[in-house]
Amino acid sequence: MTSTVSGPGADVVAAAAGDFARELTRDSLLRLARREIAAVHVPGFCDRRIAAEAAGKAVRHKALGNYHKKYTSTVGRVHLPHIDTAWNPELTAEYHDVALASIQEVRALFAPYLSPVDHVRLLLQECWPAGAELLRLRGRPCFVGALRVFRPDTSVFLPHNDRIEQETDAPEAAGVTEQLVANIYLQVPEEGGDLQLWRREPTHAESRTILEVEGLDPATVEPPDHVIHPQAGDLIVFSSRMLHAVTPARGGHRVGMAAFIACKGPDEPLRYWS
Repeated sequence: MTSTVSGPGADVVAAAAGDFARELTRDSLLRLARREIAAVHVPGFCDRRIAAEAAGKAVRHKALGNYHKKYTSTVGRVHLPHIDTAWNPELTAEYHDVALASIQEVRALFAPYLSPVDHVRLLLQECWPAGAELLRLRGRPCFVGALRVFRPDTSVFLPHNDRIEQETDAPEAAGVTEQLVANIYLQVPEEGGDLQLWRREPTHAESRTILEVEGLDPATVEPPDHVIHPQAGDLIVFSSRMLHAVTPARGGHRVGMAAFIACKGPDEPLRYWS
């Protein structure tokens, strides 16, 4: 197992230098999509003062709800993410109906500054060989920019993975060869809230469990290959198709933003959503 920390003067600790890229570039994106590296970890991607102000707004937001599955229901989220449409036609219609308005609301939390998710969107458009765009399912726009709120001591993401084709049969979801997730950390307690990464996808049996309850018993899984304790303002991009987890935060909220990124190869645009 390897670990990384970030912050002023901090570098990779006990990790092979080739496991992580420190900038979001054409080369690092292509290497990540080919699984040649574990993650792109950019310390200080977002100004900490701006991040802290947005984190406070997220914790108090009127649209703060919880994820719907058994093992994720302790985690808060601002606005409806696609995974919580749960194959329900009414929820799916609601998700798309409010997608653009939700994007605008999240963007307003950072005004007059650029939202970190919008910054990521611009970099993806500039760096990926075929550009990048907002995902549309059956022609309808998706939301992007979900805010996640981990409450002290109670919220946890057990080992799991995420795949868009497990959430929809829309034709636009076909042909995805890799799915990444970009996380921007707005507030992180000193203890806990660690990101755990495995360099493998779940087995068929594990996948069935994840689909049912959105998490595996940690006692049934080998130790993670990498453990990262992010700092406020950091950006970390990794494969969401491979197992990952978040440990409980201690002594304070852990607040972040997340955007999934579907890859169909370098000749197709990346498509992002939450």
